[in-house]
Amino acid sequence: MKPVKSLLLLAALFMLIPVACKKSNPKPQTAAVSMTFKFNGTAETATLIVATYYKSQNTVQIAGSVGSQALDLMIDNIKTGTFDLATDPTLVASYSTALDLDHTYLGTTGTIDITTFTSDTIAGTFEFSGMNGLGQAGAVTDGSFSAKLITQ
Repeated sequence: MKPVKSLLLLAALFMLIPVACKKSNPKPQTAAVSMTFKFNGTAETATLIVATYYKSQNTVQIAGSVGSQALDLMIDNIKTGTFDLATDPTLVASYSTALDLDHTYLGTTGTIDITTFTSDTIAGTFEFSGMNGLGQAGAVTDGSFSAKLITQ
């Protein structure tokens, strides 16, 4: 009977080992994906955000959409820091309120501040103003974004 008890005790110990062990490989956390801004004072939140890093050109494009409206930022020679639309002709900042160029505001003044740029995430703030194809002025203020990068 003693060998049977020993075998049962040994079996019970082996059954407890998986319960007592803690997994050491939790799911990695992913960066929060968000884009918010104000257009002419009205708060907007993008429902779809895509950030693409074109590695061979060292360029990032960040696009956010709110229904049929879209905001687009493009930065060449990407790195953390502040980029000025008035002095850097390679920057693109635009906001479209409809699906045509007449309703697309092209930023001519303002800044894009990249606060985080890693191999898989980008984050920052932005503000810009400009005119649309109809000659109307528009301003994007209080902008911020955080996105996972797609590298191409």
